[in-house]
Amino acid sequence: MIYGKSGLLATVLTIAAGWTHASCAIAAPLNLAQGGNEAIVDAGDIQINYLPVEDTSFEVVYTILKETQAIEGIADAVNSYLALPMDIPVNFMECGEANAFYDPENQEISMCYELIQAYVDIFTDEETSDEDYVNEVINATVFTFFHELGHALVHILDLPITGKEEDVVDEFAAIMLLQSGDEGVEATLAGVVQFSVDAEQETELENLAFWGEHSLSSQRFYNIACFVYGSDPDTFRDFVADDFLPAERAQLCEDEYAQKVRSWDILLGPYYQR
Repeated sequence: MIYGKSGLLATVLTIAAGWTHASCAIAAPLNLAQGGNEAIVDAGDIQINYLPVEDTSFEVVYTILKETQAIEGIADAVNSYLALPMDIPVNFMECGEANAFYDPENQEISMCYELIQAYVDIFTDEETSDEDYVNEVINATVFTFFHELGHALVHILDLPITGKEEDVVDEFAAIMLLQSGDEGVEATLAGVVQFSVDAEQETELENLAFWGEHSLSSQRFYNIACFVYGSDPDTFRDFVADDFLPAERAQLCEDEYAQKVRSWDILLGPYYQR
C-alpha cells in the first residue's frame, strides 16, 4: 500500500468529487410518495463530528473521512429531503472496540474508528493503491452509517416497523444506497462483503445466537445480496449461483426489492420536505 501523505491527500480530493456527485443522487432516492406533510416542521439535521484520534494507527482512516467529507455530503443530502424533529449527532470516535451503535437515550450515533479500520484491513492488501484504499475506507463506513441512521430514524420518528429492527435497518441501508448511483451500489456491496466475512466466523452451531436481536450474518448476507440482485437483475446476473445467491431465492428478489422500496417510501413519505 502506498498512501504517502501528499499522495494520499491528492487522491482524497479526487475521490471527494465523486462522492459529492453521489450525495446529490441520495437526495431523493424514493419517489412513490409525492410531496410531504406540511405539518412536519424541519427542526433538526444530521451532524457529523470527528473526534481526534489518540491511537496513531487510526490516523489514516481519520484523515480520509475528514478530508473527503463524503459522509458530510451524504448527511447534507438526507437533511435536504427529510424533515427531522431534532438534531442527530454522528460521532466518529475511538470506542475501545470494533463497533457502531445508536444511543436512544442521548439520541446520537457512534461510529467507531476500530470497526472501520477492521473492515478496511480485511478489504485491502499490500498492493492496494491509494485510490482503492480511500474508496475502501469510505465504502466500509457508508453502509454501517446508514444502518445506524436507520435505528435513529425508527426511534426519533417513531416509525411503525414490523419484524426485527436490526433486519429493518439493514433493509433501509440497502434501499437508500442502491438508488444512489454507482458509489451507493459499491457501498452496498461492501456491506455484502462485511456480512460474508462475519458469516465465516459462524462455524460452531452450538455457539450461534439464534435468540439474538441480529439475524445470523449468513442470513444478513443473503438478504442484502438479494436486494442488490433485485435492484438490477441484468447487471448482477452473476450473483445467481449455488455458492452465492441460489436461484430459488433469486427468483423472488426483484419483487422483494420493489416491496421494500415502496414500504420505505410510505414510512418516510410524511417526512419528505417539499
